[in-house]
Amino acid sequence: MQSEVPEKILEFRFRGNGGEYFKIWIVNILLTLMTLGVYSAWAKVRRERYFYSNTWLDDHAFEYLADPLEILKGRAVVFAVISLSVLLIRYHPWLEPGLWVCFIVLTPWIIVKSMRFRLSRTAYRNIRFAFNGTVGETAKAFLLWPGLVPLSLGLLLPYAMYRQKRLLVECSSYGLTPFYFHARPGEFYRVIGLAALIGVFGGAVAVGASMLIPGTGLFLVAVPLIMFLFAFVQAHLQNLVYNNVQLDQYGLQSNFEVRKLLWIVLTNVLGTALTMGLFTPWAKVRLARYRAECMKIQGDGELEHFLADQSRKVDSLGEEFGDAFDLDLAL
Repeated sequence: MQSEVPEKILEFRFRGNGGEYFKIWIVNILLTLMTLGVYSAWAKVRRERYFYSNTWLDDHAFEYLADPLEILKGRAVVFAVISLSVLLIRYHPWLEPGLWVCFIVLTPWIIVKSMRFRLSRTAYRNIRFAFNGTVGETAKAFLLWPGLVPLSLGLLLPYAMYRQKRLLVECSSYGLTPFYFHARPGEFYRVIGLAALIGVFGGAVAVGASMLIPGTGLFLVAVPLIMFLFAFVQAHLQNLVYNNVQLDQYGLQSNFEVRKLLWIVLTNVLGTALTMGLFTPWAKVRLARYRAECMKIQGDGELEHFLADQSRKVDSLGEEFGDAFDLDLAL
């Protein structure tokens, strides 16, 4: 009788530290200022390579393979487009609505290009990730469903979030092996619904506090409430998404805790404010370390069997547009 192969549990680890990253961070800022922003492409690569190379899974580190020159070219095009748009609006204000419509229409294309570049420049064990989503299906997830949210008085918000996360996961692959997403819309409704109930209850408490302590009561309740809701939604959505991601016979495991995440976010905000921003490197490292500590991969088989697809050539233009307009595409 053949014995069953025991399942493996592979843990993520982040091995960087704040003091190390501070040197990279401060040099990046100084050189970017001295070169009037030209060095920002190299600064981005140095930053990403530091965090990728210090993120380990099963004794292997991740790699960030982007070239600063390709990022600089993308940023130059983005800068030219934004500058031209600003000039057109300044001298022809009636063009502003049309330019915003153009940007909205181009958003799915920007997302697709951004994801393709970002994943194609990410590697693990010499195998690159890939994104295979199309502009059409991305438009449905990021334009159609969000556009219906106001018409539904917010009721479609969890479903729109579900469609976006499902697209980002199921259109991604590790080499030639696709990811799968097993979450259901109802799970998103439970998280967002509970957060809404907490928000309503907390809002009522805040209003009561403002009446009891005029001037400061609202601030004393509202600020902690907002931070708690942020940590609550982030932790539960991260767990919901990652616990439903599968790669071949491997499944991700996530165990973010609201209390711990809230403490890290709160102390990071306070530390950054009290040091006038100098605590930023330590704040980023603390959050990266906690994210890694909360993540595992469980399954059987060997990671070496994944096949690579190294034939893709993707430019950085879409990602730089995404950075310029602060598009959040993280899972």
